[in-house]
Amino acid sequence: MITTTELEKLAELSRIRLTEDDKKSLVKEFDSILGYVDQLEKVDVSMDAEGRVGAVRNIMRADLPETVSAEDRERLLNEAPHRVKDFIAVKKIL
Repeated sequence: MITTTELEKLAELSRIRLTEDDKKSLVKEFDSILGYVDQLEKVDVSMDAEGRVGAVRNIMRADLPETVSAEDRERLLNEAPHRVKDFIAVKKIL
């Protein structure tokens, strides 16, 4: 699948020095890897999203403002360190 010339060009682009023994073993390894990739390309992976185990779905809910009673609002505002009218006052951060 890969020739020694292609391997030498790849080594030159990668700035890697290869001995003749390295070239022989790398050609075998590249052929093995590319053969495996070729097998993976033949695998049929078409499947609908619902058919997968653990498929992720987005569950939407209505975006409605939450109602807080006046007593709860006042209690929460009183627990804030600084308060200005009906708001919690915080330091300005630039």
